[in-house]
Amino acid sequence: MLTRINIDLKKAMQEKDKDMLKVLRALKSAVQYQKLEQKKELSDDEIISVLKIQVKQRQQAAELYIQGERPELAEIENKEIDIIKVYLPEEISEAELEKEVSDALVHLNAESMKDMGNVMKYLKEKLGSNVDGKSLSAIVRRELQS
Repeated sequence: MLTRINIDLKKAMQEKDKDMLKVLRALKSAVQYQKLEQKKELSDDEIISVLKIQVKQRQQAAELYIQGERPELAEIENKEIDIIKVYLPEEISEAELEKEVSDALVHLNAESMKDMGNVMKYLKEKLGSNVDGKSLSAIVRRELQS
């Protein structure tokens, strides 16, 4: 994963693509920082989690820019999100996610909101990094409340 980012970084330098260069440098920096924090080489899953954090930070910034009536800055953040998402694995569709949640509820005999933590833990372990926690949480909550 890091190799791919480095290759694309060199390509962006050669093509003088300032937007891509800015984002890739930020990604590389975030990965390097995490590597120093953990004092070891990062696996692809760990790098993916760093990239997801970068996406989440930019989403939050875009929301704040919209609230602050600065749509042009929010648009820049959204473009950066699009660039980062190229490096993330394909997320599970909402229909597949709903099916997985239904299966998990049956498997765990979950019936109330008290079981939400167990269901979330089970699904996070099963689905790994291919799922957005926020949308997963919303679907689990909706299913448990109905």
